[in-house]
Amino acid sequence: MPRDQAGGAADGSSSRKAQNVNPLLIQKALDKLRPGWRNRKAKQKSPWNLVCMLVGLGLLPVLWYALFQAAWGLHVQLYPEHGALKKEFWSAGISLRAFIPSFLMLMPLSVPATMAALLSANCLMWLIPAARRTMEAEAAGDREMTFSGSNAGLIKWGGVASAACIILSMIGLATLKSLK
Repeated sequence: MPRDQAGGAADGSSSRKAQNVNPLLIQKALDKLRPGWRNRKAKQKSPWNLVCMLVGLGLLPVLWYALFQAAWGLHVQLYPEHGALKKEFWSAGISLRAFIPSFLMLMPLSVPATMAALLSANCLMWLIPAARRTMEAEAAGDREMTFSGSNAGLIKWGGVASAACIILSMIGLATLKSLK
């Protein structure tokens, strides 16, 4: 069968399947877990929503790095001999025995960093009167779309996930005995 430039069948069937599988699964899961999400998504039409997401995405690496610095500081409290070795974190030639706890120390911190970035972005957007008015008008009585409702949801679910991830990171920083 002839292939198109993307490697799929020339009739486009395989590329259509690849595009439809994941979104359909995600949409079905969201329908079950978050009833009304489609209506809320359809209401979010202002450019302020994009600005809010871009601010959150911009804050994410900053907050993740700050959390890593805090985790590294705790790690150095446990292993003072690693104090001057931060440049050797994930250096070439790292063993699997060192990689696993270092991965566990760093990667779970992305969850609390994401939650903090999204909460911070919401708060920053709330400080802009035009953005606040526009977003409250889009909410139109839907509690989950209001400033307090969206932040409460982030704190509720993000707090639980963040606590679990911080525990995983603590396990990683406590078990990282060698950086090689």
